[in-house]
Amino acid sequence: MNAIPSRSPLVILLVLACGGVLTAAPQQKLVVYPAPPAGSVKASEDYRVHVNGREVFVHTAQVLHGGPASFAAFDFAGSVDVTITPKGAPQSVVVRPLSAGVKATIDGQAVRFTLTRPANLSVEINGWERPLLLFANPIETDVPKPGDPNVLYFGPGVHEIGTTQIKSGTTVYLAGGAVVRGKLMEGEEPRGLSFMKKKTYRPLFEMTGAKGVVFRGRGVLDMSGLDWHAKTTFVFRDCSRCRVEGIIVQDAPAWVVAMFGCRDMHVDNVKQICHRENSDGVDAVNTQKVLVENCFLRNNDDEICVKTTAGPPAQESRDILVRKCVIWNDRAYALGVTYETRADVKNLRFQDCDIIHDHGIGSLAIHVSDSATIQDVVFEDIRIEDTRNRLIRVWIGKDMWGKDDRRGQVRDVTFRRIAIVDGLQARVELHGHDAAHRIENVLIEGMTVRGKPVNDLAGAKASVRHAQKVVVK
Repeated sequence: MNAIPSRSPLVILLVLACGGVLTAAPQQKLVVYPAPPAGSVKASEDYRVHVNGREVFVHTAQVLHGGPASFAAFDFAGSVDVTITPKGAPQSVVVRPLSAGVKATIDGQAVRFTLTRPANLSVEINGWERPLLLFANPIETDVPKPGDPNVLYFGPGVHEIGTTQIKSGTTVYLAGGAVVRGKLMEGEEPRGLSFMKKKTYRPLFEMTGAKGVVFRGRGVLDMSGLDWHAKTTFVFRDCSRCRVEGIIVQDAPAWVVAMFGCRDMHVDNVKQICHRENSDGVDAVNTQKVLVENCFLRNNDDEICVKTTAGPPAQESRDILVRKCVIWNDRAYALGVTYETRADVKNLRFQDCDIIHDHGIGSLAIHVSDSATIQDVVFEDIRIEDTRNRLIRVWIGKDMWGKDDRRGQVRDVTFRRIAIVDGLQARVELHGHDAAHRIENVLIEGMTVRGKPVNDLAGAKASVRHAQKVVVK
């Protein structure tokens, strides 16, 4: 949003009425979104939030472990003072990720801290079970307006939509204060049954062969009114140069951002809080040249993963970068290559991410259920604050998701500067299938557990089978 060009009372009045931009100085800005109409959206019973003295609406969301969670969002530049008033007296507080360096204090019945840069945070008062997820966004730029050509605009308030096909060059904008609810349209027929025999319908947003599609904004996409497995949230098929940015997705009944056979895709600052099984966060499937960054994901399945559900001649998955994301892993894998692997996967980078809780199968994974070769994968500068199962899992085998009649291979994998900050020391598992379908050339370098270096397999609590040239240093 541009700076206010005038200080006249009329301009200031208009600005405050249209969404609340405050400018105390040229570099200081705060945007607080309009609250939903009274009674239309369930407000949190656990927290009230004020930023620079202005109240921010707090939503509530179901989660798999503990809960309910609460979440709130605003935009700012410069610095802001945040005050959180919990329902009960605060006895302790932790703000995660710890790498954000946010130091909160307890002041009577309130928790206070200052932010100087955008961040996606979990504020955990009196434990982690009922957190406040706080999304402090950067100020938006080049914001579309209602009526702009090639813009589908959802303003503040509650909207209901069914399956929507989006064409090339279209921007779908969810303004701050918008709550867009996915639903089944009257007379909509199912297109099949899921593996759990649940009715499935076309995706909520469906893009086929599209170029230059953008989803952006600060609104909430609420999928809670749909039955389990009914609709995938976003499906891109054979698309290119598309972007999903800034929005919050709540309670998806199936995969959230799914890309099939795509190229040049970007997912930036997307927040997801989804408690239902199979709510994968971001899936790059037979897809190339993808950047996923600055996201917050708490889902009941794989968080950010690469797959190849189609074998040759379908394209392989490659050239994918995931960076600066915050993950709360409730069920499956946090980051990696998972399950369906029928075409090759190569040149993946997972960098500078925080896994703040891991209740799932494993934090960093290459799980090969089919015949592909997975090669040149690097996990580096990953911080895990609370892990309980596997830290690293590289596995080749047969399971319910594999369809190929032979197994694949994994080679040239690096885990560099992986830090268990706190919690249990989870194990490392490197398990090939057999001598012909094995793991080769694995480097674990600079791993630490609560600050202590890990220099050998024993120190890493590693289990190794059908794996060659494994180095820990």
